[in-house]
Amino acid sequence: MMSPPGVVRPRQVYRRRLHYVDSSVQRSLLIAMVALEVFLVAATTWLAYWRLISLIDESMYRMSLSQGGPTLMRLAQEGFAVLGLFVVVNLIALVIAAGIWSHHENRVLRDLVGLIGKTRDLDFSGDAEPRRQHEVLTLASAWRARERARFDAVREQVAQLDAAWSAKQSAQDLRNHVARLSEILS
Repeated sequence: MMSPPGVVRPRQVYRRRLHYVDSSVQRSLLIAMVALEVFLVAATTWLAYWRLISLIDESMYRMSLSQGGPTLMRLAQEGFAVLGLFVVVNLIALVIAAGIWSHHENRVLRDLVGLIGKTRDLDFSGDAEPRRQHEVLTLASAWRARERARFDAVREQVAQLDAAWSAKQSAQDLRNHVARLSEILS
């Protein structure tokens, strides 16, 4: 249906339908990170409490304080030390999580690259069971199975066309074989 001149039809919004979520590893990483954060908050709260109590005990029995500055500086130093420890442990945890994630990705990609390489070489022989079950590998294996069936159908149709050509069949029969071959290839 054509739009009247001068009327602009709204374009259809295309949204990415790929979700980069791998629950097999992300769930365990998320649970580990939340557990680490809970542990870190508890540990740093305890450490800050312990350090501040000792600081208060040191300062409690002074008879006269000349200024509040040194105590305030020590409180700030203790707070920054605890905060620094919190940040360092979080950075280490993030580096470890990134390493685990990239190791997981590389294992899946290694199997996927093997499947793609076999397809590129038109090797549609049976595939070995992947070392790791993953949705991407399952989809790639299903696609290869469809392509394997298509490749066999093309091979069979070419053989029938060759046999028809050798048997000097009619032009109409040859066109029918070519049409079926074209249908399989499209």
